[in-house]
Amino acid sequence: MSIAIYRKYRPKSFSEVTGQPHIKVTLQNEIAIDKVAHAYLFCGPRGTGKTTIARLLSKSVNCLDLQPNGEPCNKCANCLEFIDGKSMDIIEIDAASHTGVENVRENIIHNSRFTPTKSKFKIFIIDEVHMLSTAAFNALLKTLEEPPKYIIFILATTEAHKVPATIVSRCQRFDFKKIVFSELTDRLRWIVAQEGVSVDDSVLKQIARQSGGCVRDAESLLEQVLSIGLKNISAEDAQLVLPRVNFELLKDLFSVLVEKKTADGIQLINRLINEGIDITQFTEQFVEFVRKVLIYKITNDIAELAREFDDTTAGEVVESAKNLTERDLVAIIEKILSTKEIFKQNFLPQLALEVMVVELTAVKEFKAETASSFGQQFTKATEPINQPAIQAVKNQPTNESPNQPINQSTNQLINQSTSSLPQMSAPDMEKIMSVWPQFMEVLKKQNYSLSMSVSMAKPIAFSSGILVLGFPFELQRSRSDTPQNRLFMAEILTQIFNEKIMVENRLTNNQPISPPVNPSSGQPNQQLNNFNESNKQQTQSGGAGASQPTSIDEVANMFGGTVVS
Repeated sequence: MSIAIYRKYRPKSFSEVTGQPHIKVTLQNEIAIDKVAHAYLFCGPRGTGKTTIARLLSKSVNCLDLQPNGEPCNKCANCLEFIDGKSMDIIEIDAASHTGVENVRENIIHNSRFTPTKSKFKIFIIDEVHMLSTAAFNALLKTLEEPPKYIIFILATTEAHKVPATIVSRCQRFDFKKIVFSELTDRLRWIVAQEGVSVDDSVLKQIARQSGGCVRDAESLLEQVLSIGLKNISAEDAQLVLPRVNFELLKDLFSVLVEKKTADGIQLINRLINEGIDITQFTEQFVEFVRKVLIYKITNDIAELAREFDDTTAGEVVESAKNLTERDLVAIIEKILSTKEIFKQNFLPQLALEVMVVELTAVKEFKAETASSFGQQFTKATEPINQPAIQAVKNQPTNESPNQPINQSTNQLINQSTSSLPQMSAPDMEKIMSVWPQFMEVLKKQNYSLSMSVSMAKPIAFSSGILVLGFPFELQRSRSDTPQNRLFMAEILTQIFNEKIMVENRLTNNQPISPPVNPSSGQPNQQLNNFNESNKQQTQSGGAGASQPTSIDEVANMFGGTVVS
């Protein structure tokens, strides 16, 4: 029976290990100066070398002819016994199948009482240690804390957060990282050369991308390609066995969105369908792709992209994203996730992706549109108003159109409702309250559902162009607090007063609201204090501080329901 490639080419020395230089150097120095710790904890993603380095450490500390830099000789009796799997002093335990306390007592605590048979150290390698039960960890704790001088523990896990702190604190911890694209590709080239087979370099790069920085996954995919049995394997040959995911398509779709090429985007999606690519999987991978671009924009560290692409491709991605901001990228991710959620029950798997492409490429001012929608999410309804927050909201771009644009008939309603109002250059709370019935009338005719939610609210503060509405219930506040609804109400108020007015929604819970400070006097707004007192009296007399529903249909609309019988 043939040996799997990931086993056949498992590194026999530290120099053969791909990546993890920070771990290799530290361990080799400890071995060289004979200052090895009694316990180690190796953490990190699967397939990044945790078990491999644990075995190399075990072999090196027991090597009879230790080489410079802490490397094992691989020729002495102890090394040969270990290579052949015959060493009695190196005990590997799979914690996933030995989770109980009895297994720990029998396999570890009991065995640790006996000295090594031939070697200097008896070593316990416990893989997936986070799978041990609480009782098993407690039983292991004392032995791990003060083991005999001839015992070394090496714990490996992919989920370090599940390992108790009492265990972690007694170990030297090393965090393994995913292997970068270039190093992984070099290793695949080396394996192919050892096998005496020629594989197209584009195939090796595709394998490295699809493995996601995991060496074992990459070597398993390479083994599938080599199983074709040809001496010269081309990209077309490899497509017979490799998963049909092309990372170049992710880059192409990203370029389509950045360059606003709607037709090219739709054609690209049709190409995915024709080639039999799983659209759902492709969409998830595209979200991950945009996330990595976002990380690059924030940190200016190309390492995340380097794990997926070669230097040339990574440079092209960076060039495409240079004119985008972090908010633009977040807006793309939000749009993909929201569109996917809306169409998740649709029988056309490509529909969500097509709608997303059309919406994101149809907006001429992509950066301003998406940034406005995203930026307003930072306006929290529970924070007290302060001048920096007011200024931040006031300076946000507002060229995003709401779901319900104000039409000509609505403009006529506004003009009719406000024709008797005096010209106002700086509206205050009194003027806001005087026009509130007319505002509600216009809102009701334009968006009845929204007006039912807003009818539960009252204007409670106005300062620096920000009108704060107080809601007694969270349901109505949340329904009114979408970016589209806030912009819609702000547009009506702006047309009424001929001055830019933004809307902020708060949950009052019948509690007084901290008044905004008057910028000129530095004193709290007395109008809000008067409102709090009035609202308190209304609450005591049975009122809710807002108009009450007068029919079943209005109640249903208020709570987002419908009358069924």
